[in-house]
Amino acid sequence: HGRIIAVSLLAFGAYGLYSHPAMQSVGRGEIGMRLNQLTGSSTEVRDGAILVIPGLHELRRFSLRDQVYRPTANISASGDAPFQSVEGLSIGVDIAVRYALDQGKIGAMAKTLPDDINGEIVQPVVQGVLYKTLAKYTVREIFSTKRQEIQQVIEAELTPRLEADGITLQTVTLGKVDLPPDYKAGMEKLLA
Repeated sequence: HGRIIAVSLLAFGAYGLYSHPAMQSVGRGEIGMRLNQLTGSSTEVRDGAILVIPGLHELRRFSLRDQVYRPTANISASGDAPFQSVEGLSIGVDIAVRYALDQGKIGAMAKTLPDDINGEIVQPVVQGVLYKTLAKYTVREIFSTKRQEIQQVIEAELTPRLEADGITLQTVTLGKVDLPPDYKAGMEKLLA
């Protein structure tokens, strides 16, 4: 019985090392945080290999490259989730938010950052700010006269909110504005 138990433990250990290799790597443009499950300490790894003992360590990788969040449900005035202007009209706005993780805060926040930073932190914060900000302007202001001001207001509100989660806002870009069908028809009559 002793041999069967020893062989079983050896096989179990070999499988564990095969399915969770002890040597893992962190690629270029990434930062790795090796978290020690017993002590709670962490070790920062830039690029290269690191020893990760299964059951003792957890390796979390974070991209240091700029990332872009671009809401797609808000692009069309007749889409799934259009924005509302101050007049209550539905408008679509193509918006791009470029951001990166704050390298200086990753070590302190590695344990609490979610795996899907874009979906769990950036998206809800950006959507909340966009809906609130665009609802203060008329369709005409969003379409032409106050685009730069709107962009600056959005950046000013997003910056501290994202910084609280260890994210640095790079830029907010307002692209194409999709006008409501009634508004488009009225503009075409006016131009004709």
